[in-house]
Amino acid sequence: MKNMKNSRKIIAAISAIILVLVIYSCTSDTEYLKYAKGGEISYSGAIDSLQIMPGKNRVKVEGLIIGDPKISELRVYWNNNMDSLVLPVIRSTGIDSISTIIEGLEEKVYNFVVRTFDNNGNSSIPVSLSAEVYGARYLASLLNTPLLANILIGSNLTIDFAETSKNSGSLGSEVEYTTTSGTLKTIFVDRADSSLELTDFESGSTYRYRTAFVPVEESIDNFYTDYKNVKPIPTPVLGNAKVPFTASATEGRWGVLGDPWITNDAEKNHDVYGGWDEWNGNIFNLESGWGAPGITNGKIYQVVNAEPAKYQLKVKLRDTNHSVDDAGGAYFVITKGNAGLPDVEDLATAPEVLAYKRILGSSSLDYVIEFTLDETSEISVGELTTQSDAGRFANIISYEIVVLLD
Repeated sequence: MKNMKNSRKIIAAISAIILVLVIYSCTSDTEYLKYAKGGEISYSGAIDSLQIMPGKNRVKVEGLIIGDPKISELRVYWNNNMDSLVLPVIRSTGIDSISTIIEGLEEKVYNFVVRTFDNNGNSSIPVSLSAEVYGARYLASLLNTPLLANILIGSNLTIDFAETSKNSGSLGSEVEYTTTSGTLKTIFVDRADSSLELTDFESGSTYRYRTAFVPVEESIDNFYTDYKNVKPIPTPVLGNAKVPFTASATEGRWGVLGDPWITNDAEKNHDVYGGWDEWNGNIFNLESGWGAPGITNGKIYQVVNAEPAKYQLKVKLRDTNHSVDDAGGAYFVITKGNAGLPDVEDLATAPEVLAYKRILGSSSLDYVIEFTLDETSEISVGELTTQSDAGRFANIISYEIVVLLD
């Protein structure tokens, strides 16, 4: 009896479900619209390919209107719909591009919502996109690209820039300078270019530069650092200062270095010749031994003008065998004035000495000697040596003076 009662309940439930389905199937497909005030809901076509491109306290809104010929207006909302912009739309028979700029935005991240409307006031479904607006805070974080060197010789100026990463947003630097004809000229140096060469720079003048950045690639604005003023110091140019060195007189392998080098008699230890060596490509070499006598206070130097600045004397050697245990020793020396180089025994105390460095076979072959000049003056630059006849040499490839930046 119990099973029969359960079966009746199941049959009754199934019958009720079937009845509901029959009633629903007989109801009009549009019957639900009686619950929607005004009948069927109509939407205008939504904007396509929406882009929000950031800038300096503004954004650019771009998109496409495709298909719906009834669209007459576009509205952009931000700040939780508290702010908005209305843009009239005049439809053509094809695809229409929409572009507008929203100005006066604070520096922060926004969520923009875009809807289209037709003449009947019907709205499209919303299309939203976030974008960050940049301003004073971003600008304050930017720094000029560092300069590595200014090489000014006459009216020729070479400006060397430090390498910058593409991820930094740097586009390059804008350089503004005065030409030799007195006109103001501006040149943009791309981030990928490490140097700028000017052939018409007015010597003694000041140039200024600033660096351009974008926070993101799609930015509609460039952001510039403040200008930095730079007065390049003329580079003291050493003459006859690299292989092949020229000689004023030669005899066989040995010779005397030509102008502007000054060679004292103590250095002419090869039968009145010395300092210029035909071996190894006409090189600069103060050599003793192997049949030649030793040298006592041999000096070869030249004199150049220099303005107040920090400098480096760079000397590149091919090879040398000078030892720290040698009596006397060989040195690269810079002194103030045109009187030349002191004797080896006075090197540490002579007041005219600006800087020096001992030549050693155990050292790097690239010598860098820094010195500072506090007033415009002539300076003497060269090599000083006292070495025995045991056999000592220093083959020098080149000399160069570089102006250091503050």
